[in-house]
Amino acid sequence: MQDPACHKGALSRRRFLSLTGQSALAFSLAQLIPVRLLADEALPELPAGLLRMGRDVFPHDFIDDAHYARPLAELVKEQPKLVADGLDDLDRRALKAHDRPFETLDEAQRVALLTEVERTPFFKAVRSNLMFGLYDNKALFPLFGYEGSSWEYGGYVNRGFNDLNWL
Repeated sequence: MQDPACHKGALSRRRFLSLTGQSALAFSLAQLIPVRLLADEALPELPAGLLRMGRDVFPHDFIDDAHYARPLAELVKEQPKLVADGLDDLDRRALKAHDRPFETLDEAQRVALLTEVERTPFFKAVRSNLMFGLYDNKALFPLFGYEGSSWEYGGYVNRGFNDLNWL
């Protein structure tokens, strides 16, 4: 039997507690989900082909361009001549082999060109900057399934040594 004091559309105590609990749970879970990080931040200006090259060297579809762009922008700032000369060489090779700039080639063609230049200082600098920019970025650790350092907790033997499901 309904309480006559409670008219239709009124919020009961039980409903209020239920909605409050659901809201608190949704809010706390939203804090844990790494949603498109840096969503409002504009990508830094990069020379044509550099971001494409970075994505070809370390291909991770689940990582946003902003995480590639940051270390690459640092490289451009630190070594502008090396980057400009390396990209010019890459485009010259692409134009000679395929009559198109590097960034317009399909993946197999780009990988073949990158294989040709993988021993150059330019390629090594891009690879090194991205390796540390991506894999040493704590914001990206959860995306790679890495829980972080374990030595302060007794090492991996007691903490996740055999948890790798991708190996």
